[in-house]
Amino acid sequence: MKKSSIDSLLTADFLRMCVAHFMLYVSLFMLLPWMPVVLKQQLEIPFSQGVWLYAAFVAGMLLVGPFHAHLGDVYRRKNLFLFPAIGMAAVGVGYAYAEQWVHCCLLALLQGGCFALAMVGDLTVTIDITHSSRRTAGNLTFAWIGRMGMMVGCCIGVWLLQKVGFQQLTLVAAAAMLLGCLFEMRVYLPFRAPIGVPMVTIDRFLLPRAWLPAIGVVLLAASVGHLMPLLLTGDFCPLIGLGILAVGVIPLVCLFVRLSHHCQRGTANASCYQAMDVGIMLGLSLSYLNLDAGLIHREALSWGLIAMLFLLLVAYPYYRSHRLR
Repeated sequence: MKKSSIDSLLTADFLRMCVAHFMLYVSLFMLLPWMPVVLKQQLEIPFSQGVWLYAAFVAGMLLVGPFHAHLGDVYRRKNLFLFPAIGMAAVGVGYAYAEQWVHCCLLALLQGGCFALAMVGDLTVTIDITHSSRRTAGNLTFAWIGRMGMMVGCCIGVWLLQKVGFQQLTLVAAAAMLLGCLFEMRVYLPFRAPIGVPMVTIDRFLLPRAWLPAIGVVLLAASVGHLMPLLLTGDFCPLIGLGILAVGVIPLVCLFVRLSHHCQRGTANASCYQAMDVGIMLGLSLSYLNLDAGLIHREALSWGLIAMLFLLLVAYPYYRSHRLR
């Protein structure tokens, strides 16, 4: 029997959302992994100080987290992606004109907040437009698209940084983000009346039941983020790590979703994504504190092995005893 169009995963709107999500990660990772290098070259800020940019970015992500669900309830769901995404594009260009370290940290704080809102916004829209029988497949496809966006963004970013310079790179990153906005603007969403979500809630932000697997995800992502600066030296090991993360995100998202109640699918996905993003920022920060390629390789491998052992020996038994689906 032929499936109806609503029961199909690869609808035009779903594909548009995949492009928007892909561009979100491409735009971010074209810029963020190289910021300490740019700050040292342009403002003579040492790496030990420049890495605080990543702390500011994570702080921005976490500060807006409790407001995700309320904003998604009060405002149009597409706007929860569109306006923060436009803000991300503006902040990225702003880096090229920052004259002090504190200005860069404030921009990173704003960028982290905009990124978190945009990420949860496009995740919410994607879940809403995907038929219930296809949501698991949709979640996995969406998660994989984001990790591929990381990889492509890193490759384009390091190439443009070396070929045309940082100021032009910020413009390309902004254009990529705005292109994603154009695709999301064409997605049709029916009106949904507000249901009165509290202003502060962990819905669409954190899934407490998944706290233990989240530790393993942070460690795994940190091992990949730790390798990223090596792309500047022509070392392509980071791409292998990003490829592993792109494959690993599929079972990890499934694990988070199965630890959640039926109404918490968005929260489960957001928790997994944010754990990965926090881990990558942690790995990047520690990498720039000692840019010795051999040491970075050894540390990344060690963290990756510890993460795998933690996920298999600690997180997986926890998942088996706490899963709800």
